[in-house]
Amino acid sequence: MQKDLKSRKPTIFLVVILMLIAALVAAATFSLLYRAAFSQHLHHLSINVNQQAQLIGAVARFDRKHADYYEQGAADATLSQIDDALRSQSSLKGSEEFIVGRRLGDTIKVISRTKSIAVAAPPNTLPLAGKPGEVGSPMRQALAGKQGTMVLRDYRGAEVMAAYAPVKELGIGLVIKTDVADVRAPYLRAGILVAVVSVLLVLLGSLLVRRVTQPIISNLESSDARYRNLLDNMANCVAVYQAVDDGEDFIFSDFNQAGERAEQIVKADLIGQRVSKVFPEVKVFGLFDVLQRVWKTGEPEYFPMAFYRDDRISGWRDNYIYKLNSGEVVAVYEDVTEKKTAEQKLADSERILSAIVDATPDWIFIKDHQYRYLFANESYARSIGTQVESMLGKTDEELGFPTELIQDDEARGIRGRHDDGEVLQGGHIHNPHDPATFADGSLHVFDTHKMPLYGTNNQIYGLLGISRDITALDQTLNELRVNDARLSLAEAIGRLGHWDWDIVSNRLTWSDEIFRIFGQEPGGVQETYETFLNAVHAEDRERLKDAVNAALESDEPYSIDHRIVLDDGNVRWVHEEAELERDEEGSPLKMLGVALDITKLKEAEEKAEQQRIFLQNTIDGITDPVRVIDHEYNVLLMNSASKAAAFKQADGKQCLKCYQAGRGLERPCDELEDPLYDHSCPMKTVFFTGKPMVITETLADSSGKKRTYELSFSPLRTLGGELQGVIETSRDITDRLGMEQSLLEKESHLEQLTYLDQLTQLPNRLLFMDRLRLGISAAHRENHPLAVVYIDIDRFKQINESFGHEIGDQLLLDVAKRLRGTLREDDTLARFSGDEFVVITGYLKQPEHSAVLAQKLLRSFDQPFEVAQHQLYLTASVGISIYPQDGTDADDLLRDANTAMFQAKGEGINSFQFYEDDMTAQAFEHVLMETSLRGALEEGQLRLYYQPQISLENGRIIGAEALLRWEHPDMGLVSPAKFIPLAEETGLILPIGEWVIRTACRQLKAWQDVGIELGSMAINLSAKQFRALNLLETVTGILQETGCPAQRVEFEITESQIMENSQRSIQMLDKLRDLGIGVSIDDFGTGYSSMGQLKSLPITKLKIDRVFVRDVAENADDQAIAEAIVAMAKALGLVVIAEGVETESQKQCLQQMGCQQVQGFLYQRPVPAEEFARYVEEVGLT
Repeated sequence: MQKDLKSRKPTIFLVVILMLIAALVAAATFSLLYRAAFSQHLHHLSINVNQQAQLIGAVARFDRKHADYYEQGAADATLSQIDDALRSQSSLKGSEEFIVGRRLGDTIKVISRTKSIAVAAPPNTLPLAGKPGEVGSPMRQALAGKQGTMVLRDYRGAEVMAAYAPVKELGIGLVIKTDVADVRAPYLRAGILVAVVSVLLVLLGSLLVRRVTQPIISNLESSDARYRNLLDNMANCVAVYQAVDDGEDFIFSDFNQAGERAEQIVKADLIGQRVSKVFPEVKVFGLFDVLQRVWKTGEPEYFPMAFYRDDRISGWRDNYIYKLNSGEVVAVYEDVTEKKTAEQKLADSERILSAIVDATPDWIFIKDHQYRYLFANESYARSIGTQVESMLGKTDEELGFPTELIQDDEARGIRGRHDDGEVLQGGHIHNPHDPATFADGSLHVFDTHKMPLYGTNNQIYGLLGISRDITALDQTLNELRVNDARLSLAEAIGRLGHWDWDIVSNRLTWSDEIFRIFGQEPGGVQETYETFLNAVHAEDRERLKDAVNAALESDEPYSIDHRIVLDDGNVRWVHEEAELERDEEGSPLKMLGVALDITKLKEAEEKAEQQRIFLQNTIDGITDPVRVIDHEYNVLLMNSASKAAAFKQADGKQCLKCYQAGRGLERPCDELEDPLYDHSCPMKTVFFTGKPMVITETLADSSGKKRTYELSFSPLRTLGGELQGVIETSRDITDRLGMEQSLLEKESHLEQLTYLDQLTQLPNRLLFMDRLRLGISAAHRENHPLAVVYIDIDRFKQINESFGHEIGDQLLLDVAKRLRGTLREDDTLARFSGDEFVVITGYLKQPEHSAVLAQKLLRSFDQPFEVAQHQLYLTASVGISIYPQDGTDADDLLRDANTAMFQAKGEGINSFQFYEDDMTAQAFEHVLMETSLRGALEEGQLRLYYQPQISLENGRIIGAEALLRWEHPDMGLVSPAKFIPLAEETGLILPIGEWVIRTACRQLKAWQDVGIELGSMAINLSAKQFRALNLLETVTGILQETGCPAQRVEFEITESQIMENSQRSIQMLDKLRDLGIGVSIDDFGTGYSSMGQLKSLPITKLKIDRVFVRDVAENADDQAIAEAIVAMAKALGLVVIAEGVETESQKQCLQQMGCQQVQGFLYQRPVPAEEFARYVEEVGLT
């Protein structure tokens, strides 16, 4: 702009000199200037309207491309926002006027005017067809996709010059016009003066130049201001480039404030600089090639997410590039570094976890209900000679596992698929002896754990198995048992029980010891194989028979442990060894064996195992780290706490040194160049002295915070008293030391906690009541009035829930500060609860003077509160009680002030009320209403009415909304506006809400049973219901109880409920969706959600609020908002329903926009179930 002004100054001076030379030349120049100015004004209007159209179009294209990354509160390119942006332009001069219009059927609808001259009423609609030069011609040309200028007469009959341009992205036209008389007037006056007084030619010539140039300069300044205002208020970065060197490089010609922040550079240092100089890596980045292509072809391009780095800045950028008519290239982009970094971190975490799983030698796998593999790690696949990809989707049979290992065989100890079945039913299985074959055909034994896997719907979708190869261990244990048994047999010859079984004659001979082992006197029972089997425990009998049969079929001896049951019911454990003799033909001849009573051995083994587990659990249960260290500083034993705190874990091949595990060092702590202690190593000291030692040290934890630890070193001795190691324990005593200090601080702070509010440090209720009683006593003695002023912040709860408690607390601090500033020094200000403050003010000349204080308190809320970059406006409601006229007791005065405050709140926010006697009656009525509502549910006074939801496609019923009504026996039909807020306030909304869900589901099922198949039943969820922890459990129970299909149920939830805790809300909506329940956003358009947030929500429908539907056919703003909601819903694949439809014009307007469903009095009011069923018979279902 300044350059333009400077360039025009020589021309101005030249004109003045020429006019001094000759009056005739001046007159000729006057005529030429008038024509030039007329043309230039037209040109200015054309530039202005084209700039606005191009910028609005660019923002709209960018919004559609990048809706996913838009943050809440950023400007959307909607019609309402265009209207706001154009109305904010305060620099329009004279009769200039901006007009925005769009085609509506066979007419043109004017949806925005920035200024309207009050000469004649401007028309809001124009015919789409018309002759050139008629009223509306510029808008017709713009909507036809053309741009240009023209001179014509407008609706007033005044001659105007107009410029027009289309915004094709939004299907609208822009027109700017101004009166020709405004442009012509200065020249006519100047011409008369020149003709009459030629003597003043020089002076008038100078004035003429000023009058000609000033409107041009002013208009240029206005255009530049509008352009800069729109550009700098965009949330996205915008850079404008000018090609130089025939497109070989570009220079910066403009840059907005968002770009300055993102690129850490000042615009003044950037303008005129070459792109390759400011961003030296731009060609490597790839943006330079895109700029050149767009500059050459004029076609816009989207340059997707890419990483840029140079010596000054780095980060991920997302660009959209297009070309202006001026030849400049514009880049609209966004810094998406944080999003990309989060994605990379997630990918790294998944890669690390996958590497850990694949690196373990254990087999890890997941199967579904058809026993198909959903996952297997590399160790598993490698062991069976295949690839992981080849396993997925296949069963054990398809992978070639032997059938005898897959099918369970209890007799042979093979559990196979039996375990899988149990786990898929919800059990947890541990199979310590699980056989499997490797790729080479070898049979291995595994220790396997299996557990069920649950999905988000709490249903089992598969099983997780973890198997460890214990073949070598199992073989070693088997060999040890065999060797032990043979050794025992050798040692028992001549003294252990033995038996001889003649297989041919089936005669069994027992030694006397065998009888005694079986609890019989020698010879007390008949010695037969059947007697022997009958004495064997029932659970071991088949296993024993299998072992005997296996020995008969082979030449191998058998060895087995089994239980026997004595006649008195006692159970003993017996170990048996036997060998088979065959005749010359190889047939079994006899079997010789011995039996050893191993009951005590079994009991000892069980006791030893229990003791080992008990001792290990005991030491692991010690929360302090415990280590046992030998003379070589090897760590022999660590409990769980010590392992968790260790810098390094043992690899199983060698022991860790204490300084490696505890400090992460490679040398003992006292051999370092900078020793850790100013004394000798505690470990060495204990080994040298044999005495225990305790030290303290301060270390930094993982967060860098200093912690104090008490280390105890005790000698560990053998039974002979020889020192064999040191037991080291470590205890964090930071909290204990802090507690000691805290006790001192708490004692000194106790009085403050007792009498002061902890947030604002104002007096609390206890101190306030004490001061109020003292104030009453003083007022009584000195015979003057005293006022109690009760202040409640209006709608503070919504602010607290919307912005969080941290901002709410800061807001309360600011409120307390302002209130304190309005009071006298002797007045008392106290905080009673979250948003309630109370004031005592005495020494009043007249009670009415307290009203002045109330007004001052309310005025303190006039200015907005600046909290955490938020500008918040608050109001308050104030109640006043006066001593002694309203009461002489502190409790009475406080109660009366509180009652007056509620009266003020009921009559409108930001007001005050004095206490009156009838207010107590109103409060009593409120209590009675609450009492009646508590009994309404039990006494069956609540009713559900149903309002049909209609398809605009065929006019038939597609669903219904359940609406709550209260039929009181005395009060009649109570308005929901009265009792719903009361239910929210008292918490009764939870049982009432549960009743509504149950009743609606039961009615939906009843209609279904008689053939009324509604598509959906919409049920409103309150904020408290949605936040309830048992919502999912309650809904699931109701669906099971009523048999209602979840797919026919739809919950309506407001925007504010979802935005209050978006992450938890999304989780809850996902769970409801998993049940099959649909979710609709109620009253859409009145909240704060953005398209980016909506895209992430698992919802199915948007309901346009009735406030936008009421005037949708007449009000351009409501129409634009409704169209924007419909367009947004279509883009996200959501259904749109409009509520409150009462007229045919509303219906037609919504139908033209593309709205699919409606409900309202135009079709049917909410009615009882019986009347709704009759309405269904009349209209029919979709």
